[in-house]
Amino acid sequence: MKLRRVLSTLILIFAVCLSSFCSAAALKYGDRGKEVKEIQDYLIAQNLLQVAADGVYGEATVEAIKNFQEALGLEVDGVCGAQTYKLLRAAAYDEIDITTYKPGDYVPDHEKTVAGAVSSASSVGSVLNLVNTVSEVAKYAGVGDTIKLGMEGDGVVHLQNKLVEFGFYDGDIDGIADADVIDALKDFQSSRGMQADGICGYRTYSALNGEDFFTSNDYAFSNDIPAFSRVIRVEATAYSSAEPGLSAYTALGTICQHGVIATDPSIIPLGTRVFIPGYGYAVAEDTGGAIVGHKIDVAFDSVAECFEFGRQIIDIYILD
Repeated sequence: MKLRRVLSTLILIFAVCLSSFCSAAALKYGDRGKEVKEIQDYLIAQNLLQVAADGVYGEATVEAIKNFQEALGLEVDGVCGAQTYKLLRAAAYDEIDITTYKPGDYVPDHEKTVAGAVSSASSVGSVLNLVNTVSEVAKYAGVGDTIKLGMEGDGVVHLQNKLVEFGFYDGDIDGIADADVIDALKDFQSSRGMQADGICGYRTYSALNGEDFFTSNDYAFSNDIPAFSRVIRVEATAYSSAEPGLSAYTALGTICQHGVIATDPSIIPLGTRVFIPGYGYAVAEDTGGAIVGHKIDVAFDSVAECFEFGRQIIDIYILD
């Protein structure tokens, strides 16, 4: 009887919390708190948000919400209102598929979903474990996944071992990307002339594996063509994270800066190294809604450089 009363209390608490969330004011840019962190966890679980869930509704969260809304046919405003939240939570718990969802499709009510989960649980511990599932999945990193502060998993173990190998880390090999691991990662990146952003993405993996990688400034304005595997003629435009509304992060979760290009992955897969005469070496780390087919977007550090670059038809050299 005691366990039944505890479970009944949990059902009531969960239902009230979820109901109050949906009836509260919509979450928007500038908001902070555990409700923001919750939706960020859901976005990360759907691979729509590439930064840590910090409880701050910033530009990255706005863009992730917009992408989610656009994918599901909602009004695209970057605000997480009741309908956006309901669908976001349902997607995170695999109750809907965002690739096939159509407006009007059935979506389970939050209260019913929670009650059903509780009734099928055999103990209070099972209920609490179920509630934490999305957060745990969002934090997991396998080998080759982008690794950031707070993530855990085999990928972090691999990173820790590599940092030990290079003499930058002497802590526990526990698979947790804590502040010490990230500081060691930043030191390693600085030693290789890379942007010390504390994010282990394609470039950092390449350096950890001992592969040569040219920084964005190498041969920045050179026309000396390196050894290449093929040439592709593309229409090239320019962009910068300094432009209002653009995220500071790429589709791979790396810093958007000189040396990054956005591509159509069906033409130039993400992670591909290229050489662009007059620009230098770059890596395909980003995508864009207008970047389809033989088009690329070249990243610069300032808006002025983007205007100077303009729109060009150019040959780019694939190095991989």
